[in-house]
Amino acid sequence: MLDQPIRSQNEAFYPNDLETLRLAFDSLCAEFCVLPDTADAQRIAAELIRLFQTGMASGDILMMAVRARWQNEWKIAG
Repeated sequence: MLDQPIRSQNEAFYPNDLETLRLAFDSLCAEFCVLPDTADAQRIAAELIRLFQTGMASGDILMMAVRARWQNEWKIAG
């Protein structure tokens, strides 16, 4: 499941890393009807970064993990 080794919190993100995270963030915000400048969006972004730092570098894997957490803990409205 891990695409790369666990990163330290001091390790830099490369442009392709940021693009992966941005695409996942934008897709999840649209899917969950979350505006980018909200507390829910900040939680999504923080979770994406946390998961990325544990070695999940695939956008699809990141999105599946955040969806599971959103459904279990944050409860999708609707």
